[in-house]
Amino acid sequence: MFVKLIFILTFSIQNICANEPATVHTQYGDILGYQTNLARVFYGIPFAQPPVGTLRWQSPVPITKWDPKIINATQPPPACAQAESAITSIRTPVIMSEDCLYLNIFTPLCNTSSSTNLLPVMIFIHGGSFRSGSASESIFESEHFVNTTNTIIVLIQYRLGVLGFFATGNGPNDIKGNYGILDQRLAIAWIKANINAFGGDPDEITLFGQSAGAQSTALHYMTSEMQSFFKRAIIQSAPMTVPFRTYLDYVAPGVLLAEQLHCAPNDISCFQSRTTDEIIAAQNIVNNMLTSLNILNFFEPWVPVIDNMIIHGQILDLVRNISFPLKPLIIGTVTEECYNFVYETWNKTVSPSEYIGVIIVLFREKATKVLQQYPPEGSGDQRFLIVRFATHWVFSCSTRVFARKAASYSYVYGYPSNKDNLKKNSIQCSDHACHADELPFLFESYWNNFTDTGRYISQSMATYWTNFAKSQDPNDPLKVPVSWPRVTSGNETYMYIQDPLQIGTNYLKSDCDVWDEIGYKEFSF
Repeated sequence: MFVKLIFILTFSIQNICANEPATVHTQYGDILGYQTNLARVFYGIPFAQPPVGTLRWQSPVPITKWDPKIINATQPPPACAQAESAITSIRTPVIMSEDCLYLNIFTPLCNTSSSTNLLPVMIFIHGGSFRSGSASESIFESEHFVNTTNTIIVLIQYRLGVLGFFATGNGPNDIKGNYGILDQRLAIAWIKANINAFGGDPDEITLFGQSAGAQSTALHYMTSEMQSFFKRAIIQSAPMTVPFRTYLDYVAPGVLLAEQLHCAPNDISCFQSRTTDEIIAAQNIVNNMLTSLNILNFFEPWVPVIDNMIIHGQILDLVRNISFPLKPLIIGTVTEECYNFVYETWNKTVSPSEYIGVIIVLFREKATKVLQQYPPEGSGDQRFLIVRFATHWVFSCSTRVFARKAASYSYVYGYPSNKDNLKKNSIQCSDHACHADELPFLFESYWNNFTDTGRYISQSMATYWTNFAKSQDPNDPLKVPVSWPRVTSGNETYMYIQDPLQIGTNYLKSDCDVWDEIGYKEFSF
């Protein structure tokens, strides 16, 4: 406990700086932000022209000069248009708009563009199943983070759901899809070209993301034309088993969406004439319909489309066939990723016979293999078993496939956030480490609510992540409480982020060996 206390106190000492104007000069004009006692904050910096009117369902158009000449970056920008969060209404933005291609920047107080030492930059892509989320959620407030780690954090927004990912085909008059991925690419390019004005080093950029943001990060990580824009990456809780769609796979949701919008499926001008609210309302209805025989697309109904121009295949297929050197990578998952999803899908107990039925429906001829590895336990509720196999199938074991090809360092997060009296994603997640539970600890965003143990976990994560962003080694330059070993062939070590921090080996080996044998291709009804 004494070691924990010293570690917390060492990194909690705030660096008192002379006040600096929160104004930044760029090639586009000036940006007026503000400073707190911890950081400089710049909200809502536009990196593309508003994707509205004739620019809806078009590739993002770069900013040239903005008008007025000074951007007021003191208020969070509107989130991209979306329905109420599938996880919790707490994460549903208050203000939303199609005009949403903005980014937020947090810098330490002392750093300016005139500094002799430019700081490392970390670009974060938020999750939300490609249909929800924003850069301004309270869990991403990074003032404390940048103050204690002396790094710059940039959080980007991208078009979501139907407006960001729906596709009808690749013809000249089609909705081609992947607009959200193109938004991310343009944001990353804007940051690399302009971050030096904020005191950031454009040659020391780390790209990281969680959930759908981690899937996005994985795509950029494996895209040859993106390699010059960042130096290293961190992939957090990517559901790599969830398949992207083909244009053919988008026919069914397209027909259902057209029906809700009172348009013919091929009448793009009719789609274009509908208001944002009408599109989001229609999307919300279609989200609850069966649009694919693959059950995993129910959880991510609007995903990148394999167009063989921007997206060339499924993530696990792509990583197996990379033809260029891969950059340093941290990758990991949370111990019970699927807890929320399972308990919200099945809101009553699941008997052993019902559990067996679920396995048979999902895996058909492979059901026996799954049941051998995850047999019913007792005569009561079996939902905990669904959480276990779903977490392994969708997250942990497919991530191991990716990690074996690419990872420099691997982690597993297992600290339940309710131990620090934080609001959980849902009440069912009490005493469990669930999907996205690591985020407030990583960003140190609820620092004042953390217990001493929570602060120890939080500061440890922030130090490991930013050490990696500075040196490609999570153990250097700042001192860490436990040395994190590299992943090596035949020795799959990982950092187990819990209380206390531990080093483990061969996480879920017997379970993941079974999933490797079964495979991660689509299972459909």
